Amino acid sequence: MEQPKRPPAPAFTIKADDELAKGRFANLAQVGSTNDAFVLDFAFVQGTAGWLLARVVLSPAHAKRFSAVLSETIARHEERFGVIDPGPTLQ
Repeated sequence: MEQPKRPPAPAFTIKADDELAKGRFANLAQVGSTNDAFVLDFAFVQGTAGWLLARVVLSPAHAKRFSAVLSETIARHEERFGVIDPGPTLQ
């Protein structure tokens, strides 16, 4: 079965200052939702302390598209590098 073709990427540039462009390592992510928004919190936890690094708020439609593209990207990564072990789940 043939994969549907993706539309071309939008023609715009996203700018970021140098500090933001370096990125941050997060070892914890939490997701919550309301009727009109999904909230993604990314944090770094060490021992009994944690620091919120970023909070991203998405509309439900953007969250669904983000989920789809993340799933596709993970599948391609696993095809190339092998299956990812998700490790333990925190409760």
